[in-house]
Amino acid sequence: QTAKPKYVPPETRILFIFDASQSMAGKWDKESKISIAQKVLIHIIDSLESLDNIQMALRIYGHQSPVPPQDCNDTRLEVPFAKGNAPKIRQELRYITPRGTTPIAYSLEKGGADFPPECDNCRNIIILITDGIEACDGDACAVSYELQRQGITLKPFIIGIGIDEGF
Repeated sequence: QTAKPKYVPPETRILFIFDASQSMAGKWDKESKISIAQKVLIHIIDSLESLDNIQMALRIYGHQSPVPPQDCNDTRLEVPFAKGNAPKIRQELRYITPRGTTPIAYSLEKGGADFPPECDNCRNIIILITDGIEACDGDACAVSYELQRQGITLKPFIIGIGIDEGF
């Protein structure tokens, strides 16, 4: 009788793509949208950091270049994937100032390359946290489709104030 192979849960790699565009400075109820989004994401990170099979990373867009002019390349991986990097992600989130535009498709495209190369037993997930719509003529749906073809799952979390439609 052969022994059953032992189940090994996949390594789950989660890339948070966070909107720090100028519109995130706007109010939602009595707080700024960025403050609400920061609290929600920090809560998520707090709940994930103690799990063994989780790695996280943080990409931010709209935080480097003020508008005008519109900088559609304003996206950067601020905290790369690593074990035990939750404190770095929280620290980065606490000091974001919303200032720029909203290059969602470009940020998603760049985010696909943020995952470390091949992994035999990994799930790659992008969680997009935004209040806005694409401002740089990118096609987020086309990029999402290409990411899915690469085995990357995209979960958009949209703070839908004044938005008629999402993805």
